[in-house]
Amino acid sequence: MSEISELQMSDAFEKLIKSDMLVKGMPKFDLLYKEIVCQQGIADFIGIVYEKEMEQFSFLDNIISLESGTLVLSLLKYKAPRSEKYLQEKTGLSEKTINRVIKELLDKDIIQNTREKRYVISHNLVIPKFDIWAFELKLSNWKRALFQALQYKAFASYSSIVVPIEKEYLLSKQLPLFKKLNVGIILFDYDNSNIRFLMRPKKEKSSSKWHRFYAMGKLANHYNADNNILNYEIDTVGK
Repeated sequence: MSEISELQMSDAFEKLIKSDMLVKGMPKFDLLYKEIVCQQGIADFIGIVYEKEMEQFSFLDNIISLESGTLVLSLLKYKAPRSEKYLQEKTGLSEKTINRVIKELLDKDIIQNTREKRYVISHNLVIPKFDIWAFELKLSNWKRALFQALQYKAFASYSSIVVPIEKEYLLSKQLPLFKKLNVGIILFDYDNSNIRFLMRPKKEKSSSKWHRFYAMGKLANHYNADNNILNYEIDTVGK
């Protein structure tokens, strides 16, 4: 492999994943974002495959208190109303913050007040179904890449590390660990402009409802700001 920097690796991977090249085991992404800041770190790339239009994400766009707002929302259901006291105890937020968050969510018709200040998710709200793929790129230090990829499982449906193809022998010895943790391994061949799975992760439910909602809010902000990098013109990957 040619001597490259992580920035060059990132740029080349971006061009490949945006190209028309089919990668066995990887979907064609509807949206692709770079370095999205979520509660669980900053994934190098996040790819999204959705069943319906992304406009459905708009309910979480521009929420002033996104962190506390999604934390409260994650505790609510369409039925089984929750009281303000319950939300305060479960979140650890102050009464003032809870009141501010509830007002904002009510104003946006994200939640509804049933009776005596008990709240449910609004029946007018349809939470979109979609898959999130998170990718962590590393030239070396696969253990650090694995650690970060594990963090992304809080909000992602699939999480993978991306390493140079020269690491194939080393990572093949770690396959039992990656299979146990359900983290994918993608081998990146810079010289030949190619990527392939050494181990494809299985789809799983994100481990944290709160982090999933928070990621949805961040993605909604990027979507409505038109930061989808799939919109941009691409060139062939060069050495």
